[in-house]
Amino acid sequence: MPNAAPDHLHRLIHAMTRAEKRHFKLYTSRHLPGGRSSLHLLFDAVAAMPEYDPDALREKFAGQAFMRRFPITKRRLYEAVLESLDAFHAGSNVDDKVSRMLHHVEILFAKALHADAAKVLRTAADLARAHDRQPLLLQAAEWERRIMERSNYAGITDAALAGRAKEVERAAAQWMEADALWALKSNAFRLLWRNGQAAGREQLRELGGAPLLAQGVRPGSAYARFLHHHVRSALAFARNDLQTCEEQLERCAQVVEREGGRLYDSAGLLLGVMGNLAHVRMRLGRHQEALEGFRRFRQLPLMMKQAPNPDLGMKLFVMGSSLELSVRSMQGEFAKAMACTHDLEAGLERHGQQVGAVRRAELMLQAAYACFGAGEHGQALRWCNRLLSEKGIEGFAQVHALGRMLNLAALMELGRTAQLAYVVRNTQRFLRRNGPALAMEAALLDHAQAMAKGMDANSLRAAWPLLHARLAAHANGPCAALLDQVDFLLWAQAKAEGRSFGELVRDRWQARHRGPAAANPQRAA
Repeated sequence: MPNAAPDHLHRLIHAMTRAEKRHFKLYTSRHLPGGRSSLHLLFDAVAAMPEYDPDALREKFAGQAFMRRFPITKRRLYEAVLESLDAFHAGSNVDDKVSRMLHHVEILFAKALHADAAKVLRTAADLARAHDRQPLLLQAAEWERRIMERSNYAGITDAALAGRAKEVERAAAQWMEADALWALKSNAFRLLWRNGQAAGREQLRELGGAPLLAQGVRPGSAYARFLHHHVRSALAFARNDLQTCEEQLERCAQVVEREGGRLYDSAGLLLGVMGNLAHVRMRLGRHQEALEGFRRFRQLPLMMKQAPNPDLGMKLFVMGSSLELSVRSMQGEFAKAMACTHDLEAGLERHGQQVGAVRRAELMLQAAYACFGAGEHGQALRWCNRLLSEKGIEGFAQVHALGRMLNLAALMELGRTAQLAYVVRNTQRFLRRNGPALAMEAALLDHAQAMAKGMDANSLRAAWPLLHARLAAHANGPCAALLDQVDFLLWAQAKAEGRSFGELVRDRWQARHRGPAAANPQRAA
């Protein structure tokens, strides 16, 4: 029976492109008798396996000498694949070029060819400096120091030593500045991912007071400049200051477009910025700009010089799926959004655990919301259950809580009162462990609990307007960001008016695009 446990060799081989696999055969054939060996046999067998199955390998190669020391053979194959990939991608980016030059410096230095080493070192340092690669500049400075010492400082002037000291100090300061901004970013995003916009506000406010994030500060490197605006956009988003968030995201885009050559993974950074801009503009009500941004986002991969690598492909899948579901749901086109969930399911299967737990959960929440809006509450429940079953999702409070709330709403729509009672108790325990419930959560729980206890038709009709009033009272507070993801307020209004939720969302979208004079306030609430 196949062993579905992940295997490092299987993962690596299945992550290779056809060109990389072909290169592996050519690369290893140069060193293997007759161009065929146990490594080739094992490579082909593992490449043909949808899931790693060691028992099938043992059966296939029973009696082969290399199976007597199978773990050693696997390790040799893994190392050979990595060496082949290293050769295949040699010189594919600035970091690799500079690193190889520094290795050449080391070889020349060891052979006492110090003048030749110094010449290669100057080229490497110039390339690193031109592309803002401070860590590599510091490595180059170390080799420069060794070469000076080995030549007993022949031809080295006071000015040369002072200039070197100044450059090392500048590179170290820029690296430390970027690292400090990265630490601010990591702390901010960790709080946002785990607690959401409605929690951790005091800690986020403290982070926002860091001198490196002050208005008018211009960091010394391109990456630090990007991080400066990136962190400020995230903190503005956390306090629901969407105007400032948009301005900072636009600054991020300007840095990438102007200084992309100095940034590692500039394509991935630009994709992230464009995706976030589309989301923020959608929330600001500037829907036409958001849709234009969405179209531009979808065209970006076609404009790239090279096809996206697996990591960028995964980012495209995550951000593209999220944007499409968000746009369709905002327009009230829930049936079209639900149709996207088939591709979403295939993408989640294809990318597996490359997509982090919280990103997977967010996509599942959006899929559940699309099904919910389309009136397919059983499918919404299925996606909610998948979300709540994600390993480690309990640590991300906001998306977990929203998944639980949407789960409750789907059960209410399906009239499963017996199951509803159990889920209400379970959700109450979860919220108690994670601090006090938000007003929206408390209102939904109270309503669900009343339904679980049993309500006649008249009581139920009277309960929906009360739920809507409770939610409306808190729509502009900490709950505003949550309602942007799952509009429980409009759902409660639809139930109170006896109308379709999807119809109400479409009416609101159309009213916004007809302009305020034509909008019906009852339907656009």
